[in-house]
Amino acid sequence: MRLPLTLVAISATLAACAPALPPVSEARLVPEIWSQGALRAEAGVDDRWWTTFGDARIDRLVALAEASDDIAIARARLAEADSRTLRARALLRPEARASIGAETQRVDDLEQSQTDGLASLVWAPDLNGAAGARARAADAAFVAETARLAAVRQATRASAVRLYVLWAEAEARLAAAEAGVAALEETLEVAEARAAAGLTSGLDPAAARAELARARVRPPAALQAAQEARLGLEALLGLASGALADQSPALPLTARAPGAAPPLTVLAGRPDIVAAEAELLGAGFEAEAARRDFWPNVSLSAALGGRWVEPETPFSVTAGLGTLGASIAAPLFSFGRLEAARDGADARRELAALTYRRTATLALAEVETALSALAGAGSRVEMLELALVAARDRQALASQRHRAGLTSSLDVLVADLGVSEVQAELAGARADAARAWIALCVAQGLGTAEGLQVEPTGSQAALSGVR
Repeated sequence: MRLPLTLVAISATLAACAPALPPVSEARLVPEIWSQGALRAEAGVDDRWWTTFGDARIDRLVALAEASDDIAIARARLAEADSRTLRARALLRPEARASIGAETQRVDDLEQSQTDGLASLVWAPDLNGAAGARARAADAAFVAETARLAAVRQATRASAVRLYVLWAEAEARLAAAEAGVAALEETLEVAEARAAAGLTSGLDPAAARAELARARVRPPAALQAAQEARLGLEALLGLASGALADQSPALPLTARAPGAAPPLTVLAGRPDIVAAEAELLGAGFEAEAARRDFWPNVSLSAALGGRWVEPETPFSVTAGLGTLGASIAAPLFSFGRLEAARDGADARRELAALTYRRTATLALAEVETALSALAGAGSRVEMLELALVAARDRQALASQRHRAGLTSSLDVLVADLGVSEVQAELAGARADAARAWIALCVAQGLGTAEGLQVEPTGSQAALSGVR
């Protein structure tokens, strides 16, 4: 037993001499407060941010998004990472084998049968630490894939709600455009009647026809946008085209006040940051393993079995078999292979560090951008709501004066167009506010909760749930 113990001691001594990892790029400083918006904890917003809209159709669409192909692919990748982790851990344990062999030979007039059975145990103690480092890298990769699954779930839910908002915005613009066309058609009828009676010149009907022709272009464009958004939502949810065609989406009316959790809290809760951090940790373990590959490793083995011979002879008899062995292997000349593997692992570690830093920087910028967009959209919604009230008052007054012959149809045209344009702008502002709220919630790492109830994804089930 002296030889195995000596080999173990030598390997352990050399493994302890493994060089330290080189430094990598450091992360940038994280600010304590946001430059946009007020700093508050947003205690009223939980991980399921979409419920703040108070729309059962949105809740149902988010539940259906759980069965999307993107989330299924992410789950499959997580299962693959889990299997790699189990394999890496299994390589650290002994391996037991069993073998049996039989042969028959004939020498002159003697025919002899021989059967061998052997049970063996082989173990590489990983005294240089390379296998252990790779097992820790596999654990880090599993953590990264878990975070990526959460990020895909978050992005899929946000995409579903964004498409719903885009669909609702297009429907609202379509309604505004159709209302504008109807008002212009009525104005044209009045202008033509007044021109026929000689109460006005032919300029008013001509102007009304020109504005009506231009206004009729808007409904088809809005209808196309609505159909594209609906088709995109159906594709995301895995529904057949047209499954949601008879639905009537509604824009969220409640404007959200800008505010976010502290920057450090946001970074700690974002799944992409968690994934990038796990990737950096795993790259460090891989770089450590690449260095430890330079040092020797030990392998121990033991076998026990027997040999059965029929018939026995003085030179071959039935007997037991047993072996013990130990070996040490160390690279002498790899012709640059180990060095290239080490340098490549160091480069991947540096890349992971830069990716982590860039991901954190972009995450902070996303929150700042969403805060600014939410504040701006909320202000526009408030101003456009007041503008719509004023535009409708002007429209009613212009129509009354025109019917009484106190003004020309041009004033009515301007008023009708003003109402239509303000309605379209208000729909866009409300949609912008909803999208900014979605972006702010996603930027803070919200929307990764599991356990949503999902019914079968057939068209009938989807329709019954969304209505």
